[in-house]
Amino acid sequence: EGRAATLIREIDSSFQSIIKATPFTVLYLIWKNPWMAAGTQTFIHSMLELAGFRNAVSKSRYPELTDEDIRQINPDVIFLSSEPYPFSEKHMLLLKQVVPAAKVLLVDGEVFSWYGSRLLKFPEYINRLTAQLQ
Repeated sequence: EGRAATLIREIDSSFQSIIKATPFTVLYLIWKNPWMAAGTQTFIHSMLELAGFRNAVSKSRYPELTDEDIRQINPDVIFLSSEPYPFSEKHMLLLKQVVPAAKVLLVDGEVFSWYGSRLLKFPEYINRLTAQLQ
């Protein structure tokens, strides 16, 4: 219990250093064939909001999306998670064809979706990512 309480204090303290992002709309993709996104009622959604982003997907859980859905969502930014699907540069190029104005970035899925002690990595990572988007 003592170790857990210490960890909670460390996480709370580290989260005070998060520099809130410009409220970009972010499409956070977790899978291809079909495209699947992190919607509301997910841990990833909570982490996006904590960082100051707006989730571009209003559906709950992990909805499937078509290219046309993504085009209509028209996010400012598309995050391609490193897990569970191994996105790469070729997926970035595919999505730039669908939404040319969007910034498309590969992101560390562990930082956005793993909880517990791994949350200590979130503030530093998200601050670097936010700086890239400004």
